[in-house]
Amino acid sequence: MKLRCVLPLLSLCILPASAETLILSDKQLLNTGLKEARLISELHGYAIVAGRYCVDCDENLAIYIHQIPRQEEGGGELLGSIGSDRYTYPGRYIDYMTKKLVEKTRMFYGYCYEGQASLLWLTEYFTGDKWVKAEYLIVLGDNGLEHRYNENQQPGIFNLENEDCRELKGIFAEMEP
Repeated sequence: MKLRCVLPLLSLCILPASAETLILSDKQLLNTGLKEARLISELHGYAIVAGRYCVDCDENLAIYIHQIPRQEEGGGELLGSIGSDRYTYPGRYIDYMTKKLVEKTRMFYGYCYEGQASLLWLTEYFTGDKWVKAEYLIVLGDNGLEHRYNENQQPGIFNLENEDCRELKGIFAEMEP
């Protein structure tokens, strides 16, 4: 499937009928399979996408990561769907029954960990009697994603004072049942 641009100089392009398809910076089309899909960033050969699989359900907005294949000549090719791994969208989350705050999550993307392309979640969650801090880091490497988890500490916070590390604004939502 090719991307058709009516006025290429003005970047006025016609997308296929699906609102679930995103245009990447190199004009490739990414079929996300998601509703309300939004490209957050392209980083080190990966597309960072926000969306959800259904709209009229209890599913929260989430973050998905898709490796972008190297583009061959021609452009406008439709890439396969987003990976199924789902990551928490940043924000403040309340329990759907008690309406009490149970999680506070911040997410950073860019070069947020020792100069490496990465995504970093700093989370605080309520266990019923205390708040626990945790950190989840994904380094976007040439050989795939490297996952690291730290409970009761957030060492990555020391790498955030960097203009190439951006914070994604959070939402206010209920936890999924």
